Amino acid sequence: MKVCHALVALASLSLMASASATSLKLSPDVDVLVIDGKLMTGAILKGAESLELDGGQHQILFQVSKSVHSAAPQTPLLYHSPAFIVTFNAQGHRSVSFVLPSLDSEKETVQFTHVMNYQLVNEQGRQIKTQRDVLNMFNPEQVADAEKLMMTYNLSGARAAVPSFAKNNAERKTVMTRKMPSQIEITYLHPLWTRLAANAGIEQFLLWFKLPVKQEQAS
Repeated sequence: MKVCHALVALASLSLMASASATSLKLSPDVDVLVIDGKLMTGAILKGAESLELDGGQHQILFQVSKSVHSAAPQTPLLYHSPAFIVTFNAQGHRSVSFVLPSLDSEKETVQFTHVMNYQLVNEQGRQIKTQRDVLNMFNPEQVADAEKLMMTYNLSGARAAVPSFAKNNAERKTVMTRKMPSQIEITYLHPLWTRLAANAGIEQFLLWFKLPVKQEQAS
């Protein structure tokens, strides 16, 4: 009976977490580089169709890569956009996704580079309010430096900066250097169970399963 109640409680916690989560839909033309100051590795993104975000403020560094038609039909060009920064609030949205304009010609890619005329929309196709910028110092051949560059950017006071992401990043690096466990390592990008385990309120729930056998029988 107790196990049944436990499963019901766990299901309720899962529903609560799911209700407050937002799915970031991934696109093959959009290379997500950094989210909230954290570098996105291939291990995180490999084979994923979406990433789970919490319902708060987020910041994404991304680059658009797409084959476009050139003047010579036999030699298509691979367009790489600048590294774009977009900051938004996911509160109240079940999903967010990028909508790109037509990028089939060199003229269209040049316009996109300067105008940044992409859209960030929710599950109903409605545009989400954003702050946008370009990370000019980004070098596509040194993607590993993107996290450090975003830390500097977020401390700069620029229009799409979020200082708290730079602070969290610095704290995370300090903890890793000292080889100490930290809640910073348990982020919303991890699976749902990991996020639940990071919640202080579930600690008592987990301890419930560790009751001595005699106490279990007495109940």
